Amino acid sequence: MIAALILSGYAALVALAAPVLLRRYWPADRLPRLTLALLPVLTCSFLVAAVTSGLAVAVTLLSGLSELDPALDACVDQLPLADTPTGALLGRLALAVSAGLVLRTLYCLVTTFATARRRQAGHARMLRMLAVRDERLGVLVLDHPAPACYCLPGGDIVITSGALSRLDGPQLEAVLQHERAHLSGRHHLIIALATAVRRTVPRVRLLSYAEAETRRLVELIADDAAVARTGARTVVAALAAIGTGHAEPPEATLGIGSSPLLTRVQRLLGLDRALSRRGRIASRAAVGVLALLPVLLLTISARSLLRECPPDPDDAGRPGAAVVRVVTR
Repeated sequence: MIAALILSGYAALVALAAPVLLRRYWPADRLPRLTLALLPVLTCSFLVAAVTSGLAVAVTLLSGLSELDPALDACVDQLPLADTPTGALLGRLALAVSAGLVLRTLYCLVTTFATARRRQAGHARMLRMLAVRDERLGVLVLDHPAPACYCLPGGDIVITSGALSRLDGPQLEAVLQHERAHLSGRHHLIIALATAVRRTVPRVRLLSYAEAETRRLVELIADDAAVARTGARTVVAALAAIGTGHAEPPEATLGIGSSPLLTRVQRLLGLDRALSRRGRIASRAAVGVLALLPVLLLTISARSLLRECPPDPDDAGRPGAAVVRVVTR
């Protein structure tokens, strides 16, 4: 049962504490790439810990599973719930919950990616009828007065005629560089994964926070790519031109104006103090520790299941008890 307590304790701690600590103390805006790598570690380790804690309970309390290992079986026999209807019921319930969570995760992954792909394919078919390809820019131009620009996972960038009329040359380059960063970073896959994981257990705050933060961080990463090419003030001007047009990009696409603008503008203009070198090193070390912690806990839990069990106090002083017990089983 030690393994189940360790794993369930970790799952509960990361689910409740991680969103609060990250929101208050973690410099996500200054380290968007590192944070984007950290979030899947936390969410996936939560799911793995939840599943394996249930399996640990099942292996401990279900006689058919515990007997697979003699040392584990000897430990189980010392538990108060061993060989009781209550213990068997708890073991079956834990096994059912673990199996249900695995199936739910697989279902959400398949349906989320399939739905996104279907919507993207439908939107691409519509664009083939309505949009005109601009060979010079390498984009699809949609005749619409509202300024908007977004990309499709297949590699197409779509921009409206309203955006082309508002943007000058450098601003247009910034917008297109932003969308190219989404495509090269495969941000649509990262968002789809975060969405699927959130749908697995929707009421868990960690998973909802991770999905919302993932959507925000990919925009910051794309902003940084545009800044590296055109400069921060040009990107801010492009954001202002696109963001004030009130044209939302279609669902299952990524667009330059699809995230709250004020915090992005403040970040780009340098109103947030840059992280020091020492802070960056400490942040990377923290991510490394958080990534290794679930592996360490799984290893400790496995060892606690397989280690030799201490002698039963009830058998103390009875030299032949162990032999009789083995023969009578």
